[in-house]
Amino acid sequence: MRSLKTMNKYLLLFLSFKTAVKLILILTISSSLYSQEKSNNLNFMFTNNGYGFGYEFEKFSRENLSIGADLRFYDIRSDEYPVYDPFFNQYKVIGEKNITMLPLYFRLNFYPFQGKIANNFEPYILFALGPMISIDGDENIRSFSKRWSEADTQVNPGGSFGFGINFNTNSSNTLSFGLGYDYLKVKEPIHSKKDYGGAFLYLKYKINRE
Repeated sequence: MRSLKTMNKYLLLFLSFKTAVKLILILTISSSLYSQEKSNNLNFMFTNNGYGFGYEFEKFSRENLSIGADLRFYDIRSDEYPVYDPFFNQYKVIGEKNITMLPLYFRLNFYPFQGKIANNFEPYILFALGPMISIDGDENIRSFSKRWSEADTQVNPGGSFGFGINFNTNSSNTLSFGLGYDYLKVKEPIHSKKDYGGAFLYLKYKINRE
């Protein structure tokens, strides 16, 4: 039974990553025919459930519209808190959970004021949708490799929306920040909880812009 469960887990992961790779290839090929500009971005996320980081590939299909792939890694820490132990004279974490969420999104950025205000100031609205992989490691297993190899895994639909502002510099690099809301619901409860979505703050750094 455990081997069948493990096989199903890796099959779900394989299919999800295969879908993400296909999405990136389709976006790269199709947008190269029409795009004016492209960029590779690093995102740093701060949410009410934890923190995360991600990679975003963005290409403009129109002057005020970009499409791309948004790959994220979330470390869920919503119910953890430190408690001081006077007997050992140290702090320990109560309610520790080993939950990782990996959204694999198709993303649209809409720039409503493109060409209407200063070029170094770019407000935009973002929409993202795609599969979300959740991995719940067993906290009772001390071995790191065994904990994650036997982790419960789910694939569910996810999405996010929000707004941000790009601050362009004279170089090809750009800094951006924004606010948004994540839809991260799982079908099967993880630690008696189904909804891990909520508000998030993100900082974005464009590695290059062509």
